[in-house]
Amino acid sequence: MNWLKRKSKKSLGKVGLAFTEQGLALVWADEAADTQKLKHWEVLDGQPSQLADLLEDRVERLALEGVSTSVVLGDDHYDLQLVEAPNVPLAERNQAVRFLLKDKIQIPLDDLEIQIFEVPEEAYTRAMLYAVAVSRSRLIEIRDLVLGVGLDLKQINIRELVIKALAERLSSSEEGLAVLDVRDGQARLNLLRDDTLFLCRNLNTRIDQAAMAASDWAFSFERFIVELQRSLDFFENQMSQGQVMRLLLAPVPGVTNQLIEQLNLNLVATSQILDLNELWGTGSILTARDQHDVLFAAGSIIGEGD
Repeated sequence: MNWLKRKSKKSLGKVGLAFTEQGLALVWADEAADTQKLKHWEVLDGQPSQLADLLEDRVERLALEGVSTSVVLGDDHYDLQLVEAPNVPLAERNQAVRFLLKDKIQIPLDDLEIQIFEVPEEAYTRAMLYAVAVSRSRLIEIRDLVLGVGLDLKQINIRELVIKALAERLSSSEEGLAVLDVRDGQARLNLLRDDTLFLCRNLNTRIDQAAMAASDWAFSFERFIVELQRSLDFFENQMSQGQVMRLLLAPVPGVTNQLIEQLNLNLVATSQILDLNELWGTGSILTARDQHDVLFAAGSIIGEGD
C-alpha cells in the first residue's frame, strides 16, 4: 500500500517493523550481502507509550539511521472489507467506497483513509474489491514514530498483502495456493493464484495447544476441515480458479507439526510450513517462535526496491 510513502535513501539493507500483540517486531536484513543476509530480529516488548524509546535504542545500537523501512499495521489498526465495486467513474471510486463503508466501520469519515485493491473480475458474479480502512491520525502517529527515531519510512502495509508477498517468494507455482496464519487461536485463510489475492477470511474453529490437546479435538478438527474445504471448493468452483494443491502454514509454536500432519491426512492439497529461513538461507536459525513473532516484519521487506 502507498500510504504516506517517503522517498527511500540508499542505505545498508532494509528494516521491517510490524505491530503485534506484544509490541513491535523488528527485522533487519540485507539481501545483497554475500553472507549473513539476516542481520537482526526481535520483538520490542512494551506498551505503545514505550515503543518510541525502545525503537530509538535499537536504531542507535544497530546503527540503523537512514535505513529503508516498511511497517505493517497491527490487526486492530485497520478494517479490511470486501465490497461491491461502485458503478461510478474511476476518479470518484474512492469517495463512493468511503460512503459504502460509513456504516460498517467505526472510524469517523473525516479521519478515514482508504486504499483499494481489486479482486479479479472472474472471481465473483459482480465486480468486487477489497477496501482497507484506517484512521489517518493513526497513520500519522506511525509515520512520526518511524521518522522520529531516524529510520527512512518507505511504506505502510497490511498483513494480508504481506502474506501474499511471502507466498509469492516461497511458492513458485502459479496454481491456486492457500496460506493459513494462526494467531491467538484464530486461523486466517488467504487464497491466492498467480500472485493475486482472491479471498481472505477467518475460520471459526479455535486452534492452539490447549484446543488440540482437548478430548473433543477430533470433533473440532473435523469441523475445521469442513469449513476449510468449503472455502477451497468456493475458490475452485464459484471463483473458477482450479483446485488448490498446496497449503502453506505459517509456523505456530507447539501446533505446526501436528496440524500439518492432520491436514495432509484430510486434504487433497499438500500442506507444508511457510519457512522464513528460506528467505535468507538461514538454515534453521529462526525457530517456530521466532517466525511466528516476526512473520509480518520479515515479509514486509522482501522484494522491495530501494
